[in-house]
Amino acid sequence: MPRIAYFLLSGCWLFCACSLAPAYASTSQLSVVTESLPPLNYEERGSVTGYSTEIVQAVLQEARLTAPIELIPWARAYQRALQQPNTLIYSMTRTPERDAQFEWIGVLSNRQIYLYKLKSRTDIQIKTLSDASAYKTGLVREMASAKEFMRKGQFPDSAVDYAPTDESNMKKFLMGRVDLAIFQNWSAAFLMKSQNRTMDELEPLLLLDGSSNYYLAMSKNSDPALVKKLRKAFEKVQQSGLFDKLRLKYLR
Repeated sequence: MPRIAYFLLSGCWLFCACSLAPAYASTSQLSVVTESLPPLNYEERGSVTGYSTEIVQAVLQEARLTAPIELIPWARAYQRALQQPNTLIYSMTRTPERDAQFEWIGVLSNRQIYLYKLKSRTDIQIKTLSDASAYKTGLVREMASAKEFMRKGQFPDSAVDYAPTDESNMKKFLMGRVDLAIFQNWSAAFLMKSQNRTMDELEPLLLLDGSSNYYLAMSKNSDPALVKKLRKAFEKVQQSGLFDKLRLKYLR
């Protein structure tokens, strides 16, 4: 075969191979998003930290990957992970609705969600979830707990008030702008402490969910090799004993 014909044929095969390759994003475009959900993920002195954050950082280090962690309102983080390949998101609840929408890397922690009131609000009487419709409940938009609450109780929009973050939801709650609020138990304790308040001021009325977990997940259509690498790194970090050390540090 003449040399020029060989190079032309080789170039044609290369073009075809590139054209037929799956449309996965480059691994260099890896990004990580999360929300403020202390003590799992939050900002302190300009840096993102927390129980889940330290696990994610260890996973990235084990996988020899680098990517900045961006802390943004949950609704924005969630939409970004839905739409943008090679996007890691945490700490996210795995629900039937979300199951096929993401690649699930691993479990970060368990999750207990309560409906709270202030103990000082003796006028509030809640025995069943439907009783909450008589009051205004603070929720965080696009969070699984908010969706579960609305679905189970079938509440009208007038019975709820949405906040962008757990911190802002807690501030509204303590100021009396909402009557009830939904928080993860560890998050409620952390937020009360950050406001120089104590958990003795809160009364958990109903356990809304105690069977779910928080996950590290990745967007669909991500690079399969990258997903595999992250899952392998997660398993190694899980076996290292780091989870137990971080529970003592953040979740006691």
